[in-house]
Amino acid sequence: MTALVIIEGVVIALLVVLVAGLLRSHAEILRRLHAIDGGEAEGGGGRAEGLAITRRPDASRAPAGVGGVTPSGTSTGVALRDTRGLVLLAFLSSGCSTCRPFWESFAGGAEMPGPDVRPVIVTKGPQEESPGRIGELAPDGVLTVMSSEAWDDFKIPVSPYFVLVDAASGTVVGEGAAGSWNHVKDLLSAALADTGHAATAGDTAARSRRTEESLKAAGIQPGDPSLYRNPHGDGP
Repeated sequence: MTALVIIEGVVIALLVVLVAGLLRSHAEILRRLHAIDGGEAEGGGGRAEGLAITRRPDASRAPAGVGGVTPSGTSTGVALRDTRGLVLLAFLSSGCSTCRPFWESFAGGAEMPGPDVRPVIVTKGPQEESPGRIGELAPDGVLTVMSSEAWDDFKIPVSPYFVLVDAASGTVVGEGAAGSWNHVKDLLSAALADTGHAATAGDTAARSRRTEESLKAAGIQPGDPSLYRNPHGDGP
């Protein structure tokens, strides 16, 4: 009887070790599948809880542009050199759970940190993403480009990931991964401040707010005819 109890104990211990090994293997498989799906970088932990900022060398320049197709299959693209303003490239996926809040933020008209910042959503190409699904997620008013080449050109390590480009010089102002739109705005504000862009954008926005407040205090609402009256009194 004692020998039987000992054998049963050994068998149970072996089963516990086997189950523990299977659970560890299962967890590792799920982690790798999630990473492949674009939810996080290999080995990345807790990224969605904070802001990760990556700095490229000062001389780093973006590619001349991002080219691809819209979810409906029309060729499209955006220039990243010798043009005006700043372009925010948002690299998103249809599959990662951490991308979902950003799709929703863009659909809701996410506020940019300055009037010269223009958002562009970049997903992987039709061979890696479903055009139908991207079409459902793509917000009106924000250009969505499906381009695996852009992900390779910018060496995007995770999604969601954001790259801010000065479209006049083609310089990468800042880039990084974030878990919420507020984190992205923090990233953008820091990058703009570092490069001297923030003062102009902030002053312009502040002047606009002050002007609107002054007009409202005087009882003048947007669209009031007095705003468009010729001061010389000789016609509109």
